[in-house]
Amino acid sequence: MSRPALLAFDVNETLLSLAPIKARFEEAFGIDAPVGEWFSRMLHGSLVANHVGDYRSFAEIGIESLLTVSKKRGLAMRGEDAGSIVSTMTSLPPHPEVHDALQRLFDADFAMVALTNGSTSAANDQMENAGLRTFLRRVISVEEVRRFKPAPEPYQHAADVMGVEIADMMLVAAHDWDCAGAVAAGARSAFVQRSDVVWSLPGEPPELVVDDIAGLADALID
Repeated sequence: MSRPALLAFDVNETLLSLAPIKARFEEAFGIDAPVGEWFSRMLHGSLVANHVGDYRSFAEIGIESLLTVSKKRGLAMRGEDAGSIVSTMTSLPPHPEVHDALQRLFDADFAMVALTNGSTSAANDQMENAGLRTFLRRVISVEEVRRFKPAPEPYQHAADVMGVEIADMMLVAAHDWDCAGAVAAGARSAFVQRSDVVWSLPGEPPELVVDDIAGLADALID
């Protein structure tokens, strides 16, 4: 496999575990906590925002989505409580293999960035709190182009600001929609197929499918 000039990592679920926010959801909703429904509704909100030209932060959409989900469940959640739960996203831990795998890629001189739907400040907090910022040349937020992934603009922007051709950038994500968006924009992609993740889109997965970030390092480092 040819070496990418740039690795652009999605953040939530790809590098960071959602376990703490799942725990906050269980506190609010009980055992059958609708984390998946909430995350899907956030994505839905970001896609609608792209389509109608109504950009606002992913955290705002997250709070809106959580209030909607709680209302559907018959739970009267206050806005400040929803905001407190959503703020947990800034202190998520990395998956167990991530730190050592990024260290290996860093030592092998791979250029790496984070490319996230989160805001610039939230994404930088996430990387600092997770102890991963030192491996990244830049944390790139869709806030810079005011278009959420999987629209083409964020992927092209990441390539542009890092001075590489988009065809030489590889997007690494645990979300099939993110991988598909990157490929449609002209980038390469690696799908991180963690234990609870499956490829659900029509057509074949991208050129590289790995179980975790350690598998990515194994595949890319000679």
